[in-house]
Amino acid sequence: MMKKILYNVMLLFIITTVLSACTKMDDTYKEFVVPGGLVYAGKATSPRVYPGLNRVKVTWLRGADPDVVKAKIFWNNFMDSVVVAIPPIGDTIGVIIDHLAERSYSFVIRTYNTRGNSSIPVEVVGGAYGENYQSQLLTRPVNSTLVDAKGKIIINWGSADISNGAFASEVKYLDVNGNVKIKSFPTNLPTSEITDIKPRTGYQFRTMFKPDSLSIDNFYTGYSESGFFNFDKKDWSVISYSDQYSDGSNAAKNVIDGTDATRWHTNGSPYPHYVTIDMGVVRTISRFGVWRTLFDTPNGDDRAPTRIQFLLSTDNQNWTSLGEFNFNNLINGEQIFQMPSAPVGRYLKFVGLAGNNQYMTLGEISAYGF
Repeated sequence: MMKKILYNVMLLFIITTVLSACTKMDDTYKEFVVPGGLVYAGKATSPRVYPGLNRVKVTWLRGADPDVVKAKIFWNNFMDSVVVAIPPIGDTIGVIIDHLAERSYSFVIRTYNTRGNSSIPVEVVGGAYGENYQSQLLTRPVNSTLVDAKGKIIINWGSADISNGAFASEVKYLDVNGNVKIKSFPTNLPTSEITDIKPRTGYQFRTMFKPDSLSIDNFYTGYSESGFFNFDKKDWSVISYSDQYSDGSNAAKNVIDGTDATRWHTNGSPYPHYVTIDMGVVRTISRFGVWRTLFDTPNGDDRAPTRIQFLLSTDNQNWTSLGEFNFNNLINGEQIFQMPSAPVGRYLKFVGLAGNNQYMTLGEISAYGF
């Protein structure tokens, strides 16, 4: 009996000691305990960062917590932040963060409910682009611009800077009514057509870039000038010539067929030799191009003239000489002859004035302007 009483006393002492210790522990941690348990606001889900020009767009899905009323986004090691109001409707939350330096950032998103409770932090990484990226961009070149008698231009593009995100070329021009127009053409097209450009005017072009498929901004190179157009010789016709050795492979009309691999071969009559071309419409001329022929002579035919002349007319009767020029009959490829006075005419007369032989061969003639 005595042993039982002693056991009960000891048990009571142990229980009292434990309860006292627990009370002291509760007092120590009381300030960190939230009555009813700790409650977090619903966190941002599926966050994304969309890059832009010295800015980004941060988005996330609103989630299922109806009590979330705002969010706060931190960056630069929590030194910078922005508060975002959460609207009562809508599936996606988004905010633009401006005035960012060009680099990568870590953004931390916390949401808050009506009771002021915050969510656990959610981190998402993304960056902004700026001058460094912009300085690397290259304009897609124009290899040539062809214009026909109806005023349609065909732009033949060079290679685009695809690796840096080039996706389109933008062309700005005046239409036939004098209005400024801007058209964009994807970089996967080698040529582009414009049918309503104002006659005798050029255009400007630049290249559009996206550094990332998610980018909210386009980047642009500076505008470049089109330069002079190459007149489409499909509209041209040879209406007279001094002589030709024969039709077919020696015909005068071969000088406007688009290649220096054919030839005009004159007969045995002496210099001068001429060909008259109807360009189909009145043109403002900036320059002419002339080639010696490669026909039957892969290394080039030196029987081309050494001295040439261009004449221009609006009616095929009254002619204006545009000057006499030296032609190097020992080199292949196009030789350019500038016309600084910008003459206007529809009919072109090319004259071979002198050469090494009394007969003459020639490959091709072109004209440029508006």
